[in-house]
Amino acid sequence: MITRKNTAKGRGWSDKVGIFGQDHIKRIEKLENELSALKARVYQLESAGRHADPPGYTPDDPRVAPEKPESIRKKPPEGDSVSWRDGIESLVGGKLLNRIAIVVLLFGMGYFLKYSFDNNWIGETGRIIIGLLVGTAFLVAGDITMGRRYTYFSQGLSGGGIGTVYLTTYAAANFYDIFSPAAAFGLLAATALAGGVLAVRQNAYAVAVLSTLGGFMTPFLIGSDSNNPVPLLSYITILNLVVLGLAYYKNWRSLNFLAFFGTILVYLIYRDSHYSLKEPAVYQIFLLVYFVIFGSLAFFYNIRHHKPTRAPDVFLMIFNIGFFLGASLDNLNQQDTWHGLFVVSLALVYLTVSTALQKKRMGDSLLSLTLLGIGLALVTIAIPIQLDGDWRNMAWVAEGIVLIYAGIRAGNQWVHRSGLFVLAMASIVQLSSYNYSFHHIQAPLLNVNSASAILAIAGFYLAFYMFYKREGLADREIIMWQAAVFGTLLALRQVSLEVINTVRYYDLDYQAGFAVSLSWVVLAVILIAIGLVRDIKGFRLLALALFGITLSKIMLYDLSNLDMVFRVLILLIVGAILLGISFIYQRKDRKEDRK
Repeated sequence: MITRKNTAKGRGWSDKVGIFGQDHIKRIEKLENELSALKARVYQLESAGRHADPPGYTPDDPRVAPEKPESIRKKPPEGDSVSWRDGIESLVGGKLLNRIAIVVLLFGMGYFLKYSFDNNWIGETGRIIIGLLVGTAFLVAGDITMGRRYTYFSQGLSGGGIGTVYLTTYAAANFYDIFSPAAAFGLLAATALAGGVLAVRQNAYAVAVLSTLGGFMTPFLIGSDSNNPVPLLSYITILNLVVLGLAYYKNWRSLNFLAFFGTILVYLIYRDSHYSLKEPAVYQIFLLVYFVIFGSLAFFYNIRHHKPTRAPDVFLMIFNIGFFLGASLDNLNQQDTWHGLFVVSLALVYLTVSTALQKKRMGDSLLSLTLLGIGLALVTIAIPIQLDGDWRNMAWVAEGIVLIYAGIRAGNQWVHRSGLFVLAMASIVQLSSYNYSFHHIQAPLLNVNSASAILAIAGFYLAFYMFYKREGLADREIIMWQAAVFGTLLALRQVSLEVINTVRYYDLDYQAGFAVSLSWVVLAVILIAIGLVRDIKGFRLLALALFGITLSKIMLYDLSNLDMVFRVLILLIVGAILLGISFIYQRKDRKEDRK
């Protein structure tokens, strides 16, 4: 009974286990089949992704679907498109040769017109018609090729057409005298305007550059011998206005420099070839016009349209005043007496404009500082133009003191440093200037040389005092002691010269070496007295250094060259003074110890 029951239970358990195992086996087989299907699907997707998206496939998230490569999405532009378009071969063959060809053709047109004129091949009117037709053909061809996206080729044709029309129009106006002056200038203005319009329409900077170059090359290609400068200089004025207007409208500010240097080149070459032409008033009027045109560019950009002043604007302002000043002084060389006043007038204009901009808070700081710097530089330049020798040095010293004072009061570091530079320049000239006190006897102190030196010395000590009284300035300590050292060196030199001059002037019966050493001791005593009374350590150190220099001179020179009486006197005087100073120092130390 027991055995049968157990056997029956074992069979039931094994049946249950078998059913359970078969069920799991079926599930595992099903999962394996699904996994194989998924692998096959992934393989198909990966294979299709290497070439193109499979039809009907939609990414899970379209927002992050990968973009097609640029080479697949974009079709290369027609005309200029080549696989090596950015290579050296493309640069030389497609761009550089195009520009060279246009320039060569312009020269060819110019020499053709001149050669045909010399040999009477074609009548004057015929030459002009041919030139205009060729220029127009170039312009039409350039516009057509631009429509077909041959960018660089079309720009070359358009620029060549503009240059040809410039050349032909100028030839008709000034070389062949076909047009009246009014008609000629109208045609020139229209030609320049057409070039600007074409450059704007095609958005072609190269066309603008080629048109500008063609405009400035025109007078040289024609080579007019006219002694009337008005047509040429008026033509340059019109050309400048058009080019600068184009530079502003398209923000091609490099055209400003191209127009400026083109103007300089045309003016200087014409002025040199017609140097005997005595018309300074005409030249000066046009110089003033050019100066105003280029000088107002920075104001136009910065103040009128609130564009920041940049380094090219600063350079253009400096180049502009440099050219105007040099050309004006050369043009007005017969009135050289007034050159200094002319430069000072320019300086006042710049300083007034700079001050007005700062008060009204117009323009940025770079514009105001540039105008201020140019004004100060003009004042500094005007002084040697108008004055000579010691008068020049005195004017420089006065300018330096005024600049230092104004800079400190206004809190403008740039201005007071400019004053220090001018003061240092005056002192260097003073130190290196020819000293006629050794060769000419003059009344002591009552001469221009002495006045110039004393003013320079006072200027440095005054600069020291102004910085000493104004705390918180940048580099205050360095500037103070540089000014004090320079002033002391100048004082040492001038005291020596004045003592020697006094001995000779009054024919005193004692040796100059003794008097010089004694004067150095007096100067050192003055410095140490100021240092002790005002508690200025730097002055005390300067005095001690000067005592050391004086003692060295006495020991190395005076004791060998002075008479016995003067040796005794100088040693006793110096020794007594040094002993007294030593006592003062010890007394000062005792007072500090008690405190």
